[in-house]
Amino acid sequence: MSTRPNIVFINTDQQTWDAVSAYGNPWLHTPNMDRLVASGTSFMRSYCTDPVCAPARTSWATGRYTSEAGVPFNGGHLHNDIPDLGQLLRAGGYGAFHAGKWHVEGRDVTRSFHNLYYGARRIGASTGEFYDPAITHAALQFLTTYEGEKPFYLQLAFVNPHDVCEYGHNYEEKDIPHAVAQGILREEELPPLPDNFEYDPREPLQHRVIRRDDDCLIHWKILRKTRRFSALDWRFFAWSLYRFVEKVDAEIGLVLDALAASRFRDDTVVIFTVDHGEAAGQHQMFQKFTLYEESVRVPLVVASLGDRLPVEKGRRLDHLVSGVDLPATMCDYAGIPVPPRCLGRSLRPLVEGRSVPWRDGVYIESNYWGRALVTATHKYVTEYRPKEVEDYVPPGPDSAERGLEQLFDLQADPGETRNLATDPAHAATLAALRSALVTEERSLQRRPLAPGRPRKVVDQWGARLRRRWLEYRPE
Repeated sequence: MSTRPNIVFINTDQQTWDAVSAYGNPWLHTPNMDRLVASGTSFMRSYCTDPVCAPARTSWATGRYTSEAGVPFNGGHLHNDIPDLGQLLRAGGYGAFHAGKWHVEGRDVTRSFHNLYYGARRIGASTGEFYDPAITHAALQFLTTYEGEKPFYLQLAFVNPHDVCEYGHNYEEKDIPHAVAQGILREEELPPLPDNFEYDPREPLQHRVIRRDDDCLIHWKILRKTRRFSALDWRFFAWSLYRFVEKVDAEIGLVLDALAASRFRDDTVVIFTVDHGEAAGQHQMFQKFTLYEESVRVPLVVASLGDRLPVEKGRRLDHLVSGVDLPATMCDYAGIPVPPRCLGRSLRPLVEGRSVPWRDGVYIESNYWGRALVTATHKYVTEYRPKEVEDYVPPGPDSAERGLEQLFDLQADPGETRNLATDPAHAATLAALRSALVTEERSLQRRPLAPGRPRKVVDQWGARLRRRWLEYRPE
């Protein structure tokens, strides 16, 4: 066995945190994700750094929050001087291999990893039915032929269940009868409406402008159609998401079978997670981009199929974990230094059953202006007002420019249906979380976004937000 383990990083795209049958969801069957759960430690309070593809994946690659890295939305640009995980691992004596979706904007994956499969064109945000089997075949070939002397890091980035987005896009230009009306399914086969289908409308303005208002900045055509959805339409939406999860679970199973049959079985750690979630009707929303749990909370498992590595198998932990922790964890297993500005913490001690000090809250960003802090009991959400003269440095910490707020008691109200921010009974909790958020933000090293498209996005969105603030009247 190598003195340093091999690392296989398996990730899916847009999978809600509880879309795993081992966690008690009766509406899908994921035997291969369940296998990882049984073979490893599950982190049940794991959060992305930003609920959209490129920002979340940039944090995986760098251990930086998106306001530091230059990718606060799809369309950003990773700062050139920030090293990524592939570069770090290669410098530390690992073979670094990639197959699948990358989506770290501004960084050419082929310069950081040896690419097993990346398609004739870069793998985008759809067509998982085509790409995912090809990713699997690349992994199988690698696991059966690798003869390198170096330990390896193998990154397998599957597309599904992201294809549920294409299901939503189908509604933009046409009406589609739901499956029950077409006689394809019986109503009892559909999952019920989520308990948090009804929501508290007192949301931050940036969320409303970007995702909720008429002519919203992201996916207005889909939103316009979902406003006419029946309960069965929404339930079929969730049913479809689960089928896409099952499709990618089958691909993961093929990889796990190949790994289990290989000579690498006993000295390989497997890390499984997701870039962000999918609302599938929660809060009457679809896709991601929000700071609700269904968008920001993700599954995360660290496992080993063999018995040689010290992994607490079948264990479930409630430690607050972030996407910035993944690079620190990879570096710890690889025995290489963590970059100085990486703010993540290694999960390895927890996986091995060791007791170590841990954070009290997880910090999350969204859509450039949105911020959240999650603790063991509460979630605080706020926003920054857009600057009158934009300097393209992501905002914060600046209490004077703080916008609207949400406060949720995640123990009493796990579905986040009651905003307590204006309730005097919760004023002390609100003040404490405001202060904690400011402390988190002061630790960041924000820098101006790259010229070009990133700044154009801020200009466009910021203009809409400024108009909305001029119209706003306290509720």
